[in-house]
Amino acid sequence: MPGMQPQRWGAAMSDARIIPAERFLLRAVGRTDVGAQRTQNEDAMYYDDFLGVYVVCDGMGGHASGQVASDIAIRTIVHSLKTGDPVPPPGVDPLVVAMKAANAAVYQRGLTDPACHGMGTTAVGLRFEENVVHVCHCGDSRAYLLRNGMLSQLTRDHSLRNLYQDRPDLVGTLGPATSNVIIRAVGLDATVEIEHNAMTPEHNDVYLLCCDGLNDLVDDWMIREIMTSGDSLEVVSENLIRAANNNGGTDNITVVLAQTFVDPLWVPAHAYPQQVQGY
Repeated sequence: MPGMQPQRWGAAMSDARIIPAERFLLRAVGRTDVGAQRTQNEDAMYYDDFLGVYVVCDGMGGHASGQVASDIAIRTIVHSLKTGDPVPPPGVDPLVVAMKAANAAVYQRGLTDPACHGMGTTAVGLRFEENVVHVCHCGDSRAYLLRNGMLSQLTRDHSLRNLYQDRPDLVGTLGPATSNVIIRAVGLDATVEIEHNAMTPEHNDVYLLCCDGLNDLVDDWMIREIMTSGDSLEVVSENLIRAANNNGGTDNITVVLAQTFVDPLWVPAHAYPQQVQGY
């Protein structure tokens, strides 16, 4: 299927679907780079403007298992969202269900394949509806929003450092809180909690999904400078990766940029005339 390959999935969907009435048009680009010091890329990404879904995963594990984990996670998330399997319980966002399904798939592979034992992956994703964007994440891959020239971080890292900030009584009990120690990831345990928030998109928003290979090396102020340069999404994504590599490129670097535009032809679904009986 076009676009269905690990690490660089720009989806061109061929499945027949009912096209919903949408308030926003979406346009995205994605870029991934092995970095300046790694020989293997363990990141994976997926972006699909028609489905309104954008995901970045950063795999971890020995040898090639990090790449396996991120690939399984992406494939499982996409499959779940396209098929509706597992069926989301009432009040639970489909992207949350999809990420939990990915957790089960990665965890099961780790149990059955000795080469993949202990592997896992972060996951951060967006799912757009008519006038809502759902932001889901697990681990320390991030979502940012550029709106009216201001950059804000939409996710909070599931890191040991943040845990110690929330629970001072635990400081030091789980080891030193270095920036790359995370306390939650997809596939490490049989179950996982996915953090979910929802917000209302606006015209000309630009959402950034990235792994820590970007934000560990490029400060937020510089990310904002690059994103407000007026360049195209393609150029912005390349410049973000270039900035990380110029600062050492110590890890794989992946970015997905998604921009929203108000559709001038949008009409709410309830405003459509009812089908005439007998036709």
